[in-house]
Amino acid sequence: MADAAQEMDDSELLRRYGASRDGAAFALLVRHHLDLVYSAAVRRVGDRHLAEDVTQAVFVILATKPKSAAKSPSLAGWLLTTVRYAAANALRIERRRRRHEAAAAGLAAAESAASDPGAASSNPSDVLVWQEVASRLDDAVLALPAADRAAVLLRYFERRPLADIAAALDLTEGAVKQRLHRAMEKLRKRLNRRGASLAPAGAAGLTTLLAAHAVKAAPATLLGPACAAAADTAAAGAAATGIAKGAMTMMTWTKVKTVAALVAVTTVVGTGTAVTVSRGMATAQGPSVPAAGGVAAAAAMREKAAARVKWAEEVVKHLNARAEAGEAQTPSFIELKTVSLRRLAEARVDAAEDRETQLKAAEECVKQVRETAEVLRKRFEAGVDVSRVTVAQGEYHVADAEYFLAKLQARR
Repeated sequence: MADAAQEMDDSELLRRYGASRDGAAFALLVRHHLDLVYSAAVRRVGDRHLAEDVTQAVFVILATKPKSAAKSPSLAGWLLTTVRYAAANALRIERRRRRHEAAAAGLAAAESAASDPGAASSNPSDVLVWQEVASRLDDAVLALPAADRAAVLLRYFERRPLADIAAALDLTEGAVKQRLHRAMEKLRKRLNRRGASLAPAGAAGLTTLLAAHAVKAAPATLLGPACAAAADTAAAGAAATGIAKGAMTMMTWTKVKTVAALVAVTTVVGTGTAVTVSRGMATAQGPSVPAAGGVAAAAAMREKAAARVKWAEEVVKHLNARAEAGEAQTPSFIELKTVSLRRLAEARVDAAEDRETQLKAAEECVKQVRETAEVLRKRFEAGVDVSRVTVAQGEYHVADAEYFLAKLQARR
């Protein structure tokens, strides 16, 4: 949204908030982008009430991770990506709730069509096309090349004039027009591949659709709770806080996977080994692994397991470094670290050539998971930020690690 408050650059506002938790700076950030976030949330979840919770969750995450947002080339792009995670978690929570209710799941689609802000358009065909585009729009925009994405976000999601876009991208206004035209054609093709039905010459029509529907006014009642996240993230409400925690866990997992992939690529450059990354771990395969069984196959399996150990250790090392750097030990962070420790133990057991080493790896996992569960229990008793459910999750991981050890001990 463009208004008189936009004269202060978002990057400066993020810097001020990140440095001193300046509530006024955060409030300006919310005012600049509330409509954008809410509109994207509506497109993803199809329900205005749930979209309000998602919107609050996004600003809770922004209040928690201002440095992450500041590192992004575009705050609008960062917010759209965060909406994706928050909406995914919100829909997962909603599906879980609906499984315990008698309401038909098909109502969601009907509610989406009934509550879509684009439904107020005076052009019936325009409404139908927008309904096809809306649910696919944000992912398609985020998939554009960086320069095209920046132009589209500034023009249609932040509603900036051409002169402002030209200054931001260091281009002439004529060059901005050309870039926007090319970007909209790429966006049209991406939307068609994702299932929308836009005519071959539909870039101009898509421009009209985005100008009319991409950003709608958010409910006035959202401004206060969203701004309050700067002072106290719990002020956003239980639903939004729950959505935010789950979304941040997803974001953290994505970051960890990226770290593992980058480490893998570095190793490829240095050794020429072929590497594939799966579920945050990398598996290396030598240039000539025999297809037959026997000793050669067993040796190849141990080699693969050793590679898993290496990448699992990198993930755990990364998490430990973040903890040592002062990152808050939130329940989601502790959960992530616990799962990573279990994966590391499994990899070490697979790589071990003798029973004693296998048992030692499993016993170390039990020890560390117990320590994590104890941290959760103490934080719950102190009334910090841990719920009974989180404590139960910690106890589950202890039982899981102990069961893993017991299976190894039972082997003959």
